[in-house]
Amino acid sequence: MAWKEDRKYLLGITGSIGSGKSTVTRLFAELGAFRINSDEIAKRFTDPDSPIKEELKSIFGKEIFDKEGAPIKTKIAELAFANPDLLKAMNQLIHPLVRKEFKRQYEDAPQDKIIAWEVPLLFETDAHTLCDGKLCVTTDQKSAWERVEKRGGMSREDFERRTAAQMDLEKKKALSDFVITNDNSIEELKKQIKSVYETILATAKGSV
Repeated sequence: MAWKEDRKYLLGITGSIGSGKSTVTRLFAELGAFRINSDEIAKRFTDPDSPIKEELKSIFGKEIFDKEGAPIKTKIAELAFANPDLLKAMNQLIHPLVRKEFKRQYEDAPQDKIIAWEVPLLFETDAHTLCDGKLCVTTDQKSAWERVEKRGGMSREDFERRTAAQMDLEKKKALSDFVITNDNSIEELKKQIKSVYETILATAKGSV
């Protein structure tokens, strides 16, 4: 759990869908961490001006595009999470591109900074091997679905399918250095995050 020689501490943040990973990452940033969000990076590749439209078409077919030729994100998600082979092919296409952009953002981060890196598939993609610390955000299933439903754009069936496609939560917790529970108030969540943040900063004192 030591800091790297480049004076940066990479904290991988993961958790089940709807657990509140983005909120946790944002709150770390409010304390002074440098924020990187893999989901935000990945979504660029399914934007209207996506540079990988032809590759997406070869995986999913032309039905994933609207009349203007823009990828339909909900259609891509629907097809991918209903078919493990399509999901694997999509991940093999997008994850290297996400990793390349992550590397660029990491290099832009100043020294003596905790880097809060939100990665939904932290362990599934072996991204945890790059991290100095791993943090898992947990919540109950009811709260997770309520958050997802509030965001919109996903059915209960899709939510359950995506949850099932991810690594078991107990296994994620066992592989993590820190576990934060997001079942209570925002004040309680901030308290847990501050504790982790200060613990990590304290380790810097003994680092080279």
